[in-house]
Amino acid sequence: MDRQISPCGVLCAECTKFPHDCPGCRAVEGRAWWTAYAGISQCAVYACCREKGRKTCGGCGFLPCERFTKDPTVSDEENEKHLQRMLENLKK
Repeated sequence: MDRQISPCGVLCAECTKFPHDCPGCRAVEGRAWWTAYAGISQCAVYACCREKGRKTCGGCGFLPCERFTKDPTVSDEENEKHLQRMLENLKK
């Protein structure tokens, strides 16, 4: 199983869209499938990492920052759970 990690800490292999509908955040240069629904052209987390020359947000002193957005299709509790999992992945 591919353990590719996105800049925000999502493990691509755990996403239901990977690899057939989305080959991974880096492969699409932050233009993931969900950006169209958010009304943006590129993920802000991906753009920030590129701008700072970082592969992921791991080690950033501002982690998590306002660039981490909530998924409006799930509850606040689920969003918090997802964020904590992403942060754990970034610590590894």
